[in-house]
Amino acid sequence: MASGSEGHKREYFRLKLEHPLCAFMTIVLVKGKTMEIGSAKVLIEDIGAGGLRFLSHLKMPASDQLVLQFETELCGSTLKMYGHVVRTSPWEQDFYEYAVRFTMEEAQHLEINQLVNRLAIRYRQNRVGTEGNFWKGDRQAFLQELAQASQTLETTRA
Repeated sequence: MASGSEGHKREYFRLKLEHPLCAFMTIVLVKGKTMEIGSAKVLIEDIGAGGLRFLSHLKMPASDQLVLQFETELCGSTLKMYGHVVRTSPWEQDFYEYAVRFTMEEAQHLEINQLVNRLAIRYRQNRVGTEGNFWKGDRQAFLQELAQASQTLETTRA
C-alpha cells in the first residue's frame, strides 16, 4: 500500500507489534558468498511487506552485502524472510535496533502483507494476537540473557 502523505518513504504498511515476535536470525550471504553459521534469537518490533525492525544483542553493520534470514511464526504460518540491514542504532545500554529491507520475490511480500493485515485487524478488534511466537516479557531481560549465553559459549570454546 502506498501512502500519499508527504515525507512517507514506505511502500508498504508497517505494523508496530503489541508484543515483539521472537525470531531466529541467520546470516545467509556475505558479499555474495553463502554462509553456514548458526542462528541467533532476535525480537521483531514491527513488520510489513517491505521490511521489519528488530532488537538484538549482536552488533552488525548496515550493509546490502550482508543478507539475513528471519524465521518466525505469525498467524499460524511459518515465515521465512530475507533482507539486509539499512539502519542500525543503539538501543538501551548494550543492545542494538536494526531496520531491515526485504529482498524477496513479490509473492513473498504479498504473503507477509496479508498476514500483517490480518494481525492489524485483530488488534483493531481487541483480539490479542496469540497465533505467533510472541514475547510477552521484558525486552531488555530477554536480550541480556542472550548476551550472557553468548559470552558463556565463547568462554567455553576458548
